[in-house]
Amino acid sequence: MWAEPEEHAGPRPHAYDLFDEGRRIGRLEWWLRPRRDVGWYLMLEGTAARKLEVDPAVDELSRDTTSADHDWFLYAELGAILSTALALDTAEAVLHPRPQAQRRRFRSRLEAGHYEIHVADVEPMILAHTVPELHLSSVSNVNVLEGNLSAPALQAALRRVALLGGRIVAVFHSGTDAGWLSQDDDE
Repeated sequence: MWAEPEEHAGPRPHAYDLFDEGRRIGRLEWWLRPRRDVGWYLMLEGTAARKLEVDPAVDELSRDTTSADHDWFLYAELGAILSTALALDTAEAVLHPRPQAQRRRFRSRLEAGHYEIHVADVEPMILAHTVPELHLSSVSNVNVLEGNLSAPALQAALRRVALLGGRIVAVFHSGTDAGWLSQDDDE
């Protein structure tokens, strides 16, 4: 973490390229300045930046005019880290709007349980911010996300990884006979 935002001249620390079927389609960035504009912005190729409504706490941070600059920057840094997953979910909803899900009478093919998701092509630090609900470990060039998830939480985790351009190598569920779930299973 940098002491002050003005001292940092490199790439933005909370900026993520977004992908759709392996093709870069835009970028998700956390903006700090001016204070009133703090938040997550979606920038698609050829369009102006669009502020995403991620969490009321981010809006509250933009209205904070009383905190000292250094304190406010620390609050903003923490806000960026804690809201990364929410920002990816919001960006994904903008990019791929889904009709309201109707309640099914019968059980979905995915079920709650213990999952292990093997991911390549995404840095471990980025995965830690984007799927914070799962334990992360790395083996060679594959990152393993592991933990208990509901079916919707599993779908959200898989969508976040895909949106970041990650390659899902395998998904294992402790309750299935074969252990492996294809990406078609999450529909």
